[in-house]
Amino acid sequence: MLSALSAAFLALGFGSCKSKKALVQKRMEIEAKMARIDSEIADSYSILAQMQKEYENIGRGETVYGGPNNMAEAVRRMNERHERQRQECREAMQNVQDQIDSLKNEKTKAVEEMDKLGK
Repeated sequence: MLSALSAAFLALGFGSCKSKKALVQKRMEIEAKMARIDSEIADSYSILAQMQKEYENIGRGETVYGGPNNMAEAVRRMNERHERQRQECREAMQNVQDQIDSLKNEKTKAVEEMDKLGK
């Protein structure tokens, strides 16, 4: 009886360490993926911080030169240019934030996969 059970276990693959090796390999792949995602998130936050600094500096230290006849027009053009720059910067920051959110979703999926392997 014992030899029959032993043969059944071997037939199902429980006697080999092949399944354990596959599990360890899969775990290593997921850990590498999570490390890559963490690195990309950190890089994205760094880019986002730089963009926020640039956004805050739009128009700082800028001087408008012109006589009284064209001063209002020069200020109006400067303000329009600043608003365009701010809009472009906001869109770029939103794109980076969307990338960060996407990476966080990927990491959540990887964590769920890791939890499944743990069970």
